[in-house]
Amino acid sequence: MNYYGLFITMFLLTVVGCGNDDPQPDDPANDFSMLDLTDPDEIADWEASSDNIDHSKIKVVKLSYFYDVLGNKKPKPPRAVAIEISKSKLNGITPEQQQALDFFIENEREIHATVRKAIYNYYQVLYPDYKEAQEDASALYGGPKNIDDVLPPILNGTELDQIVEFASIRINSTTDGKATIGIEAFGEWDINGIGLRLQDGEVVEIGNAYVGL
Repeated sequence: MNYYGLFITMFLLTVVGCGNDDPQPDDPANDFSMLDLTDPDEIADWEASSDNIDHSKIKVVKLSYFYDVLGNKKPKPPRAVAIEISKSKLNGITPEQQQALDFFIENEREIHATVRKAIYNYYQVLYPDYKEAQEDASALYGGPKNIDDVLPPILNGTELDQIVEFASIRINSTTDGKATIGIEAFGEWDINGIGLRLQDGEVVEIGNAYVGL
């Protein structure tokens, strides 16, 4: 096992603990998604709180793909979604950030297809390490009887559609005349999350959740 696989194994040992097939209690912190921060009073509270470490403001828009689970090429019903605009509480939204936001909304369907493909590709690259780590942890400490339930092999290209959930969308600060977009998502197999950074509708980096920052 390589170093990355060893890291995942150690992480899984913590998650599995003395695990069994009994459902674990929900963590209330995991029930909150920044995408759901659409109530004006709640937005004002968050923007004024210490949680807003990047001095962001929230912009609420209607989206049909980037909320709830990853999904496929079919749109969901349009829904209000919160997007974080980095540093805009201090300086206002920059023209580059506004341009990035407008482009994202106007091209949501195509960008979602690009993001979905990137997530599947990323998962398949790491799948052998994840699977080995899951098997090692389950053998030592117990765990799911069927690892494929939380770590499915990709057979028909739909396996992740219902087990990856979007958590946040962020328009990053302007750098070199461009504002990138950060997207954070989570899969059941790794609470470190999935982070993507996009520019002009293309994925320029993918990794753990911090990549989108």
